[in-house]
Amino acid sequence: WAKIHNLKQAAKTMNFLTENNIKQYENLIEKIDGLILDSEQTAGNLKQVEKKLSDMAVLIKNISTYQKTKDIYRGYIKANDKEMYRYKHESSLILYETAAKVLKESGITKLPDMAALKMEYAELQAQKEALYADYGKLKKQIREYEVIKRNIDSLLQKESLNKEHLTAI
Repeated sequence: WAKIHNLKQAAKTMNFLTENNIKQYENLIEKIDGLILDSEQTAGNLKQVEKKLSDMAVLIKNISTYQKTKDIYRGYIKANDKEMYRYKHESSLILYETAAKVLKESGITKLPDMAALKMEYAELQAQKEALYADYGKLKKQIREYEVIKRNIDSLLQKESLNKEHLTAI
């Protein structure tokens, strides 16, 4: 059973190498290294897109909060009894002040168009999903090539052990 299994693995390995036009062990190593490099670059791009999405989500939230609570803040500015008005609308005023502070610290003087931001966010989300798919494919290819490498290493080790055994006799 083990010999048949090993022969099948060797046949699969040879078929894979032939299909992928890999004729030298060094070519296999180069291919694996290239896939690993591509995978790392894709992971880096993915992290950048995720960071942009995170920053954008915070920006959208703050703009939305600012827009929803600015009328309450205007009412507070115009109110005769500011303490009573603040008491009644304290949570909304705190949200407004926090959102305004964050937007000011971000250097935003004019609010960007919310529809355009949401469209850009959707595009980034689609880009993230595509990068995840690419990353998954690369990881799968790396695993596949590493299995082939292990099979070859195993075969080469058996050949060298057999040669050593024959020379010892």
